[in-house]
Amino acid sequence: MAQFNKDLVNHILQKCDNLTLEKQTTREHGRFLADKSYAFDTMFFVCRYIQYFRFGDRFMRAPEERDRENQYITDLFGLTPGSSQVRNYFTEALALLRFVNAVEKDGPNYRIIDDDILEIFSSSFENAYIFLYLLCYKVFHNDNIWHYYVDFCKATTLKDKQAAYDRYRAEYIKHDVRVKNKSKRWAIFTPKYPMVVLNYANRQNMVARTGAVSKKTVNRFDISLNTEGTRSNYDMPKKNSYLQDMSESYIIQSLRGYLTFSPHIEPVTYSDSISIDIADTKLLMLAERYNITVRRKSQGGKYRYNNGVKTRTVHGEFRGGLLKKTPHVCPICGFKYEDFLIASHIKPYAKCEDTYDAMNPNNGFLMCPVCDKLFESANLITIDASTGNVIYSQSIENEDDFQYLHNRTIPFDYIDCERRHYLKWHNELFRRKHRN
Repeated sequence: MAQFNKDLVNHILQKCDNLTLEKQTTREHGRFLADKSYAFDTMFFVCRYIQYFRFGDRFMRAPEERDRENQYITDLFGLTPGSSQVRNYFTEALALLRFVNAVEKDGPNYRIIDDDILEIFSSSFENAYIFLYLLCYKVFHNDNIWHYYVDFCKATTLKDKQAAYDRYRAEYIKHDVRVKNKSKRWAIFTPKYPMVVLNYANRQNMVARTGAVSKKTVNRFDISLNTEGTRSNYDMPKKNSYLQDMSESYIIQSLRGYLTFSPHIEPVTYSDSISIDIADTKLLMLAERYNITVRRKSQGGKYRYNNGVKTRTVHGEFRGGLLKKTPHVCPICGFKYEDFLIASHIKPYAKCEDTYDAMNPNNGFLMCPVCDKLFESANLITIDASTGNVIYSQSIENEDDFQYLHNRTIPFDYIDCERRHYLKWHNELFRRKHRN
């Protein structure tokens, strides 16, 4: 294991050194894991947002800021707009950040008091999960609950695991001040969240909100929220393929010594997940939409694994989709040398409504460098959404180099689909720019 990982683990353990279930309160100190905050992707995406839109050591939450938060969460998690669950992603993530002393409440806003924790959470999916695991590990040790968890892991039959879980839950409830004097329902599902977090790295059984232990082993989809389910917006497909990029070898290597078993030592395979690019693309969209100038662009760099490689990006996924779905030729001039073909957006990233638009191959063409330059931002040409005719600016009408644009029409197959929707936007932009 790289020394980098060991140092990171020690750093996180120090951050969690004095945290206990009994010290938490909803009003003053935030709270331990809840329905949304136990998921590594929630914490990653929320902390990346906070780092992007913070103002110095302040994170503002006026009504317009909350509206922006809701748009961010709705898009990234594919939720139904206006769902009552949307706001809980930020609410519960901020409650956990208060619990670990990363932020403190300041009226309707928050003051950032430990930037390091935000940096760790926002650096990668893997580090977000490692922080959550070590947080549970440290809290359980501080509250003398850890040995109950070890007993659960050592149990070899489902019946014994259920009995061990019931003992663990009874002890957990004694310490969790939120559960005391609350409804029975809280006492049933609250102990589940840290158990599921720990069970992923320890390759243990899934536990339901009812407290029932199942035969199924916890996987990465069980510790994330960006999965298919009742909260999904079925009009928009889930953009969660990046969950497959999460490096289990990096996680296991980082946590060895804090697991309930001795893992086989395997080389770390790790790449910067496309999740970073997806999050930053959405943040750019929001900054553009709300006309916000953001100076803080780089996040979590010092906590990324130093041997990692970036294998996928939003633009790479967009280009890959175009190569799969359209001919490898510029539809305007017929240029065919694939290495020089550019994946050209019709509606640019920053103008898109959501990341689905940004990655949708129907929002673009493969173009030669010259046509791409002419088409970009409707500067000099557009393509009629109804007919496929190339429409050009009068400023280049008599230029010898652009005579090939005259009477040019692209194949109808290019516009007989969702692409027409984006071209209508491009046509209108062209008309506004060339009205005179």
